[in-house]
Amino acid sequence: MGVGIILSTIISLISLKFKLLTISGTITTFILALLIYTFGTWQWTLPIVTFFVLSSLLSKFRKKRNKEVEVYFEKSEQRDYLQVLANGGAACLLVIFYYFFEYELLYLFYVSIVASACADTWATEAGTLMKTRTIDILTLKKINQGVSGGVSLPGTMASIAGAVVIAAVSSFWFDKTNFLIVTFAGFAGSIADSFYGSLFQAQYECRVCKKVTEKKNHCNEDAVLIKGKRWLNNDTVNFGAGVSGGLFSVFLFSFVKG
Repeated sequence: MGVGIILSTIISLISLKFKLLTISGTITTFILALLIYTFGTWQWTLPIVTFFVLSSLLSKFRKKRNKEVEVYFEKSEQRDYLQVLANGGAACLLVIFYYFFEYELLYLFYVSIVASACADTWATEAGTLMKTRTIDILTLKKINQGVSGGVSLPGTMASIAGAVVIAAVSSFWFDKTNFLIVTFAGFAGSIADSFYGSLFQAQYECRVCKKVTEKKNHCNEDAVLIKGKRWLNNDTVNFGAGVSGGLFSVFLFSFVKG
């Protein structure tokens, strides 16, 4: 417990220092980090800490290089409690569940959720790091960078890299086959995020500047819903994509190991 408190405090203080999280996000991260380390130790902590640190740094770097895409995002690069829960809430529940039942596939499920979150975040940040062609994953039509459902070559390559990184830091606790399963599942989760974003996520058009955005209010005016479900925002899509990646890993495991 003592190590968990120290680790959670360090992560929280760094997050505040570098403005990686809002106050609500910092408090939520502290609680999740403490629970994950307490119930899972380093086996469960290292993957999600790796995701959080590297993804936050990438987000900061991307904003310095390309601020224009911020107009499309519902929230800033400072993650709030809903974003933290969307990426880590289900993972935390799996850790606690595993502590009591020790079912082998739960760890694979967990790591695949984290790999999906990392793959998706890296795809977004790298895909909007510089000017590049972006298309809608369903219609294949060219769209603006940062619009939900968009995919690009740099983003796709970064997505694979993000999944590989999480699989790599988790490979101390599983075999080479599971390394490949997590990599594929993480990438699949990222693709699922783009698919859900294009098909279901709420998108609005600003009444003033006419830009498409995830924000309900833009240019100090209520934006017009033009696509998706009003209640289904980026946090919901991220949660669904992570769970999809986790389920896909279980399917792959069952198929490969029969």
